[in-house]
Amino acid sequence: SDPAPPGEAAAGAQDHHVRCSHGLFPAPLPPGLGEVERRRRVEAMEVMGWVCGKAVVDGRQLDLPLSLPLCRALLGIPLEHADLRFVAPALWDTILKLQPLAARKRRILADEPAHSQPAALAGLELDGVALEELGLTLTVPGHDDVPLREGGEDEALTAHNLDDYLELLPQVILVSSVKPLLEAFRRGFSKVLPIDCLRLLCVEEVLEMFGSDKGLLAWTPDQLLHAFKFEHGYTSNSRAARLLVEVLCDLPLDTKRKFLSFCTGCPRLPVGGLSALRPPMTVVKKESSRAPTEQQLPSVMTCANYLKLPDYPSAAVLRDRLLVALFEADGSFHLS
Repeated sequence: SDPAPPGEAAAGAQDHHVRCSHGLFPAPLPPGLGEVERRRRVEAMEVMGWVCGKAVVDGRQLDLPLSLPLCRALLGIPLEHADLRFVAPALWDTILKLQPLAARKRRILADEPAHSQPAALAGLELDGVALEELGLTLTVPGHDDVPLREGGEDEALTAHNLDDYLELLPQVILVSSVKPLLEAFRRGFSKVLPIDCLRLLCVEEVLEMFGSDKGLLAWTPDQLLHAFKFEHGYTSNSRAARLLVEVLCDLPLDTKRKFLSFCTGCPRLPVGGLSALRPPMTVVKKESSRAPTEQQLPSVMTCANYLKLPDYPSAAVLRDRLLVALFEADGSFHLS
């Protein structure tokens, strides 16, 4: 996860789920970590790699948003300093702000006379604060137990070691502190599927296999009408079909994910989008004499990607009833 301070990766004290909009990447392993805990983390990464490999072999959808650098590591591509922007965006922004200061420092040492250099170096500031007053040490931000070099936890960031900080920080986060974890991830994956099988794919294609929302971003009514299968009371020309696709296209991304989870059991699409769903998304007319149509809720057979939709009189009613089903029935399972 992001080496920067928690943020969205820890939404609350009672929430143990990791949420990273930029994708998952292993957190650094502290050098002083106990052997039992170290082995537990390595084994967890190996299991995660095994799960990813098994999902590919079985053709199953896996809602596991791997980061681009983790996909690169899976393919055996060496990570570069710039990959940090996909792992810790806020930290990368700070590095970009520090780089001009490092360039100024080098100019001062090259051009200024020796007697005036200390004062010039003391004038280097980040957002109006002197480097020495930032309170930073040569450790990974958010992980004070992961030094960038031996004794780094006791070494304050100054103009003199700024170049070392900028060089070591991405190297430690992306390579040295996570090497056992990345190796375990690859090892787990290769127990199910040889990694060489992925070499036909580019990094972006591997990313899309595991947790990309690419297939949800550009829905259009015509695309959905073509991808959905309308049966038992509906055709693609039915009013309900038209209202459904218009409402779905207007939903925000998180709600589209809920719709997919409601209908298929997984909040993301396979590579190829809706048209690649097997079995295809089927929409049928739901009829009941127990309540007026406006009060009925849509229901599903998740195992068959099968949506039972009442013939609502308007888009507003359809949207309201659909959202009630998506948000109030989350995690609910009933037999009918």
